[in-house]
Amino acid sequence: SREYVSWVEAVLAGEPAKENARLAATFTRQSMDVQLFAEPESWEAALRAKVGAGASARLLSTYSRPWKTKGVASPHDLPDDEMDFSERYGGGKEAKRWSRVWNFVPRGDDYTWFVSAHPAGLIAKDPLCEVGCPYAVRGFDYDYIGVLWLDDLVWRGNRWEVNPLKVHESGHSTVTNAARREAKDRRIGPAIAELRTRVAQAYRIVFTRGMKGVYVW
Repeated sequence: SREYVSWVEAVLAGEPAKENARLAATFTRQSMDVQLFAEPESWEAALRAKVGAGASARLLSTYSRPWKTKGVASPHDLPDDEMDFSERYGGGKEAKRWSRVWNFVPRGDDYTWFVSAHPAGLIAKDPLCEVGCPYAVRGFDYDYIGVLWLDDLVWRGNRWEVNPLKVHESGHSTVTNAARREAKDRRIGPAIAELRTRVAQAYRIVFTRGMKGVYVW
């Protein structure tokens, strides 16, 4: 859906809400199914319903969490709080935790385990058991994508703001470190501006991997 992609790019560019609404009206649920979820249970259930009906699907996120499980032989066996994503939601005594690992890459292998669901991997049995990064899925498409939008890029006032402390893409380390220094000095300099552009591009990648729908938590 070309209209959907135009909307994604406008939103990430920080265009006014009125313009985004106009662009959103150009694609319908028949051409692109876009839904927002406030918590992960209904989000994941909606995606599993699509998988159960025969659709392909993956969970994706930007580099908003460090790859703690890199090199771990069996990351899926770790306790929930030791996984790469260990997100609390809800509040008070009812608070819950949603946990996943980043795309598992056995030693000596590559991202094809995640992309094509290698039969030796758990993702062949459960396509929603891992979270893929933009690098792993760039150039690949699935029927439905579940986007995990966390706290690396947030909307405050009338603009997008990047949090350098929540960006863990190794390829951006020079820019990220410079942006962290700027943030420590409480100033918005060229490094923060550049990092914001790069993080927005990462969101553009994950938001455009779905051919039929994108569900966002």
